[in-house]
Amino acid sequence: MSDSARKNFGDKVSESVKPDSQKGYLEKGKEVVTDQADKLAGKVQPQENKGLGQTVHDSAQEGKDDATGKSFGETAQEYVDEAKNKLGEAAEYISKQVHGGEEGTK
Repeated sequence: MSDSARKNFGDKVSESVKPDSQKGYLEKGKEVVTDQADKLAGKVQPQENKGLGQTVHDSAQEGKDDATGKSFGETAQEYVDEAKNKLGEAAEYISKQVHGGEEGTK
């Protein structure tokens, strides 16, 4: 596995710089899902196949995870639950837009 299978570092930086208040539901949901996929890829990718950037990022992420005291499974479940929540909010928003707001949903 190469770094090309991982989330681009530039994408990570641009996502963290842009405030959540300026992100739409789909954008937030996509970030949660891609972050979790990258985290999982980092866990299964052998160290010798990682580039310097991915090694540094994965080590920092592992330190952060250790500091929170949560297991990988607990953290993964939280990401999945948050992604479901954001996707549900996005679907509700789109439905309201298509059906004309609050009155259209009643």
